[in-house]
Amino acid sequence: MTSWGGNRQYAQAKKVQEGVSFFQTTEADFCSNANHFFLAYGTAVKNSSSLYVRDVPNIVGQTFSLFQSILKDNSTIKYLKEIPPNSTPMDAGKLSLQSLSPMNFQTMKRMARDLFFYNGDAQEKIMSRIRGAGLERTVFDVGVHIHSPDTKFIPKYVDALRTFSRRLGKPKLSVFVMADTLSLYDELKSLSPPDWTFMTLASRTSPSPAPTDAFYHLLTDLHILQNTPNLVVSYSHSVGRFLYLTSRFQHTTDSMLSLDVQQWSLP
Repeated sequence: MTSWGGNRQYAQAKKVQEGVSFFQTTEADFCSNANHFFLAYGTAVKNSSSLYVRDVPNIVGQTFSLFQSILKDNSTIKYLKEIPPNSTPMDAGKLSLQSLSPMNFQTMKRMARDLFFYNGDAQEKIMSRIRGAGLERTVFDVGVHIHSPDTKFIPKYVDALRTFSRRLGKPKLSVFVMADTLSLYDELKSLSPPDWTFMTLASRTSPSPAPTDAFYHLLTDLHILQNTPNLVVSYSHSVGRFLYLTSRFQHTTDSMLSLDVQQWSLP
């Protein structure tokens, strides 16, 4: 989140007590890792303790630092170059919103803003992609995340967009689409009214990007959706759950439609 966004803190193994519990990234998608990371961070803040983090390997690569490379320094987080003796990764499967109880959602959003505050380098990489697409002054009416591999579900997205068109009183919608494949984007456009305008950052001509380029492309997609006032997502998917938490808007069921699970939760 560039709108939320030196020296980088490493906790050298010799400076860390033995037997610590630490958060470990996995090769799951970024938003899944980020949702778990937030819960671990929130628990540490709640308990006034440090959070030790080992953020390699991950979906981007074996040595790419998934969070330290993009986030501004945070005094609660201690990144580990090496795992201290007798230390174990925390059981991410046990992390849930109950871990943060009785924290309210407004507090969680403020905490997410503090955590996912991009450093200058990450901000520039995101903004350069936005400038390259000519979108630096563009605000879309609705943002959509499509993840289903089956195009038979696309009519549900069109119906959701029609709902927003009525609610907003805008027959001509401008829509930003984050889709897993261009075929899903094309199907959405083909089934929608011709006077709606659509935009995606996906390329038809570029070869498969390097993992780090794909990662910053993802962050750019997320940034645009975080700054779009109305969203169509799926709470069953990690992207939908991450967007509800990190959007700059306080969404309600009128401004954020989930096409499957109706109640937001983490991870």
